[in-house]
Amino acid sequence: MPYEDRFVDNNGVSIHYEVEEGPAGSPVIIFVHGMGGSTKGWRMHGYPEKLRDEYRVVLMDSRGFGQSDKLKDPDDYGRPQKVSDVVAVLDDLGVDKAYYWGYSMGASIGWAVGMLAPEHFHGLILGAYPVLSPEVPEIDRVRWEARAKLMRLGMDVYIAAMEMDQGPLAEENKARLLANDKDAYAAQQIANLSWGAPDEDIVNMTLPALVYSGTEDEYPMPRNHALTKRSASLAPNAKFLPLEGHTHASAMASADVVIPHVREFIAMVEDSR
Repeated sequence: MPYEDRFVDNNGVSIHYEVEEGPAGSPVIIFVHGMGGSTKGWRMHGYPEKLRDEYRVVLMDSRGFGQSDKLKDPDDYGRPQKVSDVVAVLDDLGVDKAYYWGYSMGASIGWAVGMLAPEHFHGLILGAYPVLSPEVPEIDRVRWEARAKLMRLGMDVYIAAMEMDQGPLAEENKARLLANDKDAYAAQQIANLSWGAPDEDIVNMTLPALVYSGTEDEYPMPRNHALTKRSASLAPNAKFLPLEGHTHASAMASADVVIPHVREFIAMVEDSR
């Protein structure tokens, strides 16, 4: 089934997205990828083809990645700007409310969506990323600043540093990283330093949410699984789904494991409307 490529201008920033129409009147799911990724990641793991017969599927490239504009200033990657891009896509489609599905960075944006623009969404599906603390731990500050420095030297330099730390990367992962604009990617890293939100904001986020992560997820932060579980515990209408034995990468690659839970979650929210 072919999909339609579209672009929307959000206050001078071009945002790319793709649409697979699905059955008439079906719920809309808008997908947002992880850092360094694009709409291709969802397609590589088969999410659209597994869901398009039941839902209207919308995939978007977050600013700085894929075919969306590559901005160089970290101030252009704040929470309000990222959330406004998602809303701009929905407005361009004439969609009043949708379900939001984000993974990794996309989940970070999803938490912000739930806090800053809940009126546009029925519910959130948030994979493998917590709400960051306003008080940035020194280990995270050093990590993000170091990554940005390496990226500005070139994505090939950043990949070499990753392989020194983690061992050889799969060729598909190297190709994905090399496709990124080094300065835009670095700007997003620095922007992370101002993405924190207090626990009170999580407690006040009342949208239904399905939050999941692999029990072996130690990336991009060493305590990623535990922090994600903690964020879910604070959100009053969130359910946490641990994916036993999965890492950050394998949970994203396991569409068949996650999708049945998402179907159940959406059906529950639809029944309660």
